Amino acid sequence: MSLIPRDSWFDFNQFFENAFPALRQSFDIDTFSPRIDIIEKPNSYEITADLPGVKKEDISVQIHNGNLLIEASTSKSEEQKEGDRVIRKERYEGKLMRSFYLGHNLKQDDIEASFTDGVLKVEVPKVEPTAPASKSIEIK
Repeated sequence: MSLIPRDSWFDFNQFFENAFPALRQSFDIDTFSPRIDIIEKPNSYEITADLPGVKKEDISVQIHNGNLLIEASTSKSEEQKEGDRVIRKERYEGKLMRSFYLGHNLKQDDIEASFTDGVLKVEVPKVEPTAPASKSIEIK
């Protein structure tokens, strides 16, 4: 059996993981950015995030001043038995975080989120932007 990984070198994060495997541990990096899709629809933004291995209760979605923050955490599995030796560990364990600026034309009270099969979907309704009021200035 071959234990040589066959990874895609097109993934920038994976490139550094493969090229410098000890780099992550030496800098004690404990956050990871999940894969996100953002789709702007006529009346809303739809954000889809892949959060494999994360429990629903470990996810936090917040909006503040037009910034959407998605945070999640996974716990480390300590199932290794005495005498076992880890050959390769690729599954991420730790904190996941992404933040996006969506603007101020949002209906914050109507934001909905759902989590199914490791995929988080957030629907952020938009409001019509208010046009700046025009005013005539009297010249003195």
